[in-house]
Amino acid sequence: MAKQEPGKELEILVGLGNGFTVEQKERALVVGGGVGVPPLYRLCKELLQRGTKVDVILGFNTSDECFYEEEFKQLGASVTVCTVDGTQGIKGFVSEVIQDDLKNIDYYSCGPLPMLKAVFDSSNAKGQLSFEERMGCGFGACMGCSCKTLTGYKRICVEGPIMKSEEILWTKD
Repeated sequence: MAKQEPGKELEILVGLGNGFTVEQKERALVVGGGVGVPPLYRLCKELLQRGTKVDVILGFNTSDECFYEEEFKQLGASVTVCTVDGTQGIKGFVSEVIQDDLKNIDYYSCGPLPMLKAVFDSSNAKGQLSFEERMGCGFGACMGCSCKTLTGYKRICVEGPIMKSEEILWTKD
């Protein structure tokens, strides 16, 4: 790419997938874990720009892994950090931090699959989940990143990575 002349038209093959659907809301919960935290920063910024009050819960294994707390606070979000070992913030998992006043608020979440399932189980509201999944091809051909839903299997690389929480079938078969 560096050797191409400016303005030259190129044919490229890019990944597929979707993003979060951002709707006007009074309040939203944003829950991220580990490498699932960065994708939520821009989402949080957009929600706040629309006048939504945003509560952010960030989860990490240990304080050595914590990041983006200050960045979310600078946006104007209410931020809670939790670590599994208790070295920063609240000791425990993000799902344990979802308080009663947050259980009925629509949420957005990105993180490892066990965390997404735990957030789903901890909430009574609708959510949008961004799946972290290894993708063999990234174009829907291999079916390696399939997720079972109410309407059949969906490929995270094509129909995802964002999916509605209420459409996911969490049982293993």
